Amino acid sequence: MKILSKQQFEYDVATIGGYVDQVGGELLSKALIGGTTARYANVRLGIKGTQALNLLNSVAVFSGGTCGWDPSGNTTTFSQTNITTCPEKYNEALCYKDLYDTYQSMLMAPGQTSETVPFEQQIADLKVKQIQQRIEQQLWQATTGSSCFNGFKTLISTGTTGVANSSGVTFNSTAQYGTSGNPITEIDKLINVLDDNAMSREDLVVFMSYANFRLYIQALTRANFFQNYIGSSDITGMMEATQPNTNVKVVPTIGLNGSNQVVIGPREYLVVGFDLLSDHEKLVIWYSKDFDELRLRANYNYGATIATFGSTAYFATNNLA
Repeated sequence: MKILSKQQFEYDVATIGGYVDQVGGELLSKALIGGTTARYANVRLGIKGTQALNLLNSVAVFSGGTCGWDPSGNTTTFSQTNITTCPEKYNEALCYKDLYDTYQSMLMAPGQTSETVPFEQQIADLKVKQIQQRIEQQLWQATTGSSCFNGFKTLISTGTTGVANSSGVTFNSTAQYGTSGNPITEIDKLINVLDDNAMSREDLVVFMSYANFRLYIQALTRANFFQNYIGSSDITGMMEATQPNTNVKVVPTIGLNGSNQVVIGPREYLVVGFDLLSDHEKLVIWYSKDFDELRLRANYNYGATIATFGSTAYFATNNLA
């Protein structure tokens, strides 16, 4: 039997605590704007509470090139819609003494007082993912009954001004293309009820649950669309596809998990708000001498709204819960 008489098992945690302090803002930024929806939305920063978003609209009437001046019918209009962000925080205490009877005690510095714990970076990365998931869910599922803003699931629903209804049905990956229930066909129906001005946009995105997204990919594969619209990319890794014969992106979000609602809208008019300009917005891990423990803190805020222009349907929903 080989005897390992000398091996390097030391785990240097002396610099990890500083690591979190140095990049705490970057970690929280990753948590806030690194989620699925924020990557496909119009992100506004510097919002602390409620802020007005200025919207520009115009009507242009053209006339023959004769002499004279006729501005009748031409208008340029500014309107406003508000976005409200909710403050939220995450606090946790880690007692390093709880590790003394575990294998992790071998990774701790000698002595009965420790200002660090093993795997601080991994702990911070895990918290980032959990904050991401929380925000992603709330951006879609929040309602003013339990939050200070309505999420996109409520904002993009039947009866909302500027939102069309495709009267969709539940996805069925085995349904033939062109028949009710086929995921590709159901998204075609969403596109078809949009206003002409919306159809011409280059930034349309379809959102759905992960379960429905997988049914959608299966339907693409059955219809032999996968070569042209998924290509050689890792579709399950990238989690993005393109609706056949369109420039419309299709993405999943955990905000719609457990729901059959599918929506479409332009990125520019899906607005997500954060502050991210305040010094307090950091994910911080520090040693508290008062309580002899390590503490984690994250303070942040976020909110959502959509920009609408009268009855023009820039958004559509399949009207499913």
